[in-house]
Amino acid sequence: MSGTQILIGNVPLENFIIFTAATIVVIFLSYLCYKTVSVVLTRLYSRSVARWTARVVGYIIFGIGLYYCDLAFLGFDVSATFASLGILSIALAFASQQIISNLLAGFIIAINHTVELDDWVELGNEPETGIAQVQDMTFSRTTLKDRDGRVFILPNSALLSSKIVNYSQSGYIEIPVTLSLPPAVSFAQARETILALLAAHPEILPNIKPEHKIDTPGKMLVSRLRELSLPEKCPEHFPSRVLLSGIEPPATTVSIRFWIVDITRREEIVSDVLYQISQRLALIGKS
Repeated sequence: MSGTQILIGNVPLENFIIFTAATIVVIFLSYLCYKTVSVVLTRLYSRSVARWTARVVGYIIFGIGLYYCDLAFLGFDVSATFASLGILSIALAFASQQIISNLLAGFIIAINHTVELDDWVELGNEPETGIAQVQDMTFSRTTLKDRDGRVFILPNSALLSSKIVNYSQSGYIEIPVTLSLPPAVSFAQARETILALLAAHPEILPNIKPEHKIDTPGKMLVSRLRELSLPEKCPEHFPSRVLLSGIEPPATTVSIRFWIVDITRREEIVSDVLYQISQRLALIGKS
């Protein structure tokens, strides 16, 4: 029977098939180890440290498993080993350009710290994600999750080529709002009233205190507190402004600009500010 066996090098074809199946099992086990280590370490360390450590463990498990599979089923036969690698190369050839591009992009992102885990970012190109948080990063892809619960899985090459607004690294955010004044309210009255309201608002600079940042994402909190310690980044250097932007009787339009810290609450803060301003200007208009 041995004379009728199909050999690859000195290895029977069935051994080669078993080796291929065993390699798939090793890949699955290495991924399982990666997920297990990641979950365990996330409870003890930051997500970034946990993910990168788990990834290294996964690669080690894969390397050890591949070594023993080759030893057990191929006996380190050079011809059989190169044949198996050749088949894998053919399978990867169609996607090699994209894979290499994503791997290089992931490496550049990791070195330059363009984005990091838990950063709040917004992409300017397609797909337009809106404000989203970085949930996971691998060598080939990045996962974002926006405030509506949508999950975006992007290849790193697409992320690197996009215009990225990183709110977690950019510091304080200035919010512009346009408002039409009631006919009975003068610009001077409106400006004084609006500035007083903005100065008293707990989520608007310079009235923000460190204790108001407890509910912001942890990384943003550390970043902002560090900036507050720098004289050139003092919150008083970011005053609120009320500017006259248009006069078209009977309406007068003003541009309101103020600074916030927690970008994830931008809509809520703007809504609250507009509500308070409208209530106060309505009272002035009736007086």
